[in-house]
Amino acid sequence: MKKYYSLLVIACFVLLYLGSIWQRPFFIPDETRYAEIPREMIASGDFIVPTLNGLPYFEKPVMGYWLNAAAMKCFGEVPGAVRFMGALGTLLSAGLLWLLCRRADEEKIGRVAAVVFLLSGLVFAVGTYGVLDAQFSFFVTLTMSMFYFAWTEKSRWKQAGYLALAGVGTGLAFLTKGLLGFVLPVLAVVPFLIWQKEWKRILFLPWIPLAAALLVLAPWSIMVHRADPDFWPQFLGVEHFQRFFSGRGANDDRSQPFWFFLPVVIGGLLPWLLFVPAIWLGYRGRAREAFRNPLLRYAACMGGVWLLFFSVSSGKLATYVLPCFPAYAVLIAWGLVRYAETGKTFREADWALRILFRCLLPALVVLFAVQAFNLFVPGKIPQHYLLFWRGENFFLPVIALMVFLLWIWMAKEAREPVYKFTCVCVAVGFAALAYPVSIPHHLVREIAPVDFLARNAGKFLTPDTLILADDRMAVVAAWTFRRSDIGVYYKKGELAYGLDRPEGEGRFYTKDALAELVRKTERPILVVTGSEKRAREMPASPEKSYRRSGDLFLVHYRPKGEKHP
Repeated sequence: MKKYYSLLVIACFVLLYLGSIWQRPFFIPDETRYAEIPREMIASGDFIVPTLNGLPYFEKPVMGYWLNAAAMKCFGEVPGAVRFMGALGTLLSAGLLWLLCRRADEEKIGRVAAVVFLLSGLVFAVGTYGVLDAQFSFFVTLTMSMFYFAWTEKSRWKQAGYLALAGVGTGLAFLTKGLLGFVLPVLAVVPFLIWQKEWKRILFLPWIPLAAALLVLAPWSIMVHRADPDFWPQFLGVEHFQRFFSGRGANDDRSQPFWFFLPVVIGGLLPWLLFVPAIWLGYRGRAREAFRNPLLRYAACMGGVWLLFFSVSSGKLATYVLPCFPAYAVLIAWGLVRYAETGKTFREADWALRILFRCLLPALVVLFAVQAFNLFVPGKIPQHYLLFWRGENFFLPVIALMVFLLWIWMAKEAREPVYKFTCVCVAVGFAALAYPVSIPHHLVREIAPVDFLARNAGKFLTPDTLILADDRMAVVAAWTFRRSDIGVYYKKGELAYGLDRPEGEGRFYTKDALAELVRKTERPILVVTGSEKRAREMPASPEKSYRRSGDLFLVHYRPKGEKHP
């Protein structure tokens, strides 16, 4: 068993990440956006200028869209394909973390750090969600790992090779999210070299990575400038500098207070907060020894300086801080391993495990009793008191919670540190694998509208139907109906930049414009909205009908004189 233990662990994590990405529908607005842009690239054959709903969309460069397009060509235009590259990038980041620690002669810490990283709450949530942050984090981790390899390498030729690979990672990170691909490595490497009293190396180490990065990013950068000269002013001026200093981009306001990322990091490091006392004891009396270790200095610069940088920025989203988590995993793993080496039994974690078990066990009993009673005696319990409504499967979540509690109980009772750690990992991994298919549908139907549109719009659509959608639903409609000509109703939202350009002329409709359109046009009209108020404000007409699910509305205007089907 020991011979194949590592392969078994790797297989379990591959199953966890690549198995869970197919299990739930798209959530708006992010996942449909990062699905629709590569779909339009494939449909149009233009892989240079990003478009969303047929309109220029310059929030990010092109690498993430290329990777999603490649996955969609392999697996089809399905949700799992849009999440595949992020999940794969997260798994590869864990592998790089293990290689980095092994390079520093800390292979045991590397194994623990990889597991801690993959089972951290924020890492799993972002890694199985269809956004580009996990891909960007992988390229940054590649850059930082290869730079550390170069820093420890004695051979000049090998060092140059590692520096070139670091530059490739930097270039790919730039092509995924922009200048952060250059800024983050500099912010970590410079203080690390100063801490190591090797500041002179700052003068000559960057040139090979810089040259390699420019070689990677130059071809597309030049082509997009030739295709649309407004890309770089919009992307750098508005989506970088304006967002950094004011929090506002072209389409939204992401300004948050300085402390915004502190609860994000704390919550994102669950379940490892259960082991905080053990981690603290692992460092106690060894802090000076720990931070003489170049690996921990490197991790501290990555996790600390980057967190400070993200906190100083006015524009903040929870996913921005993801590149810090490989560093946090190394720091946590060092404390856990050093504590385990003392021969103690992680008793300090037992109280947290005990509280978790005692809180969740009654919740499990109540959940099962209430849902089972409603199953056999329907209508006796008001629907708004039920977590799962009639027709929704509550057996799988109950079984998943039972298995989770069983492993938490085993972890609480375990005395061997390795066994306790393993039980917690299995419990968390099983819960993460069961999560996508355990979400009550009625809780997410407004943020997962693709299925509603696909099931109901077919009754209304004809080849000449004019489709309009409000700002939240325009991209959903474009993806669901495989069309790039959706009119935008009521509010421009994230499509404001494209709608204000010549390509967007005639694509935006106010309430008055919709009323005029209904009065004059002979074409059928379908309006998609996620607001009951907006649906009620739409013009009345004998030819008007609608379909509804919660706050999701399909409002249909038939051509004049056509009878209701």
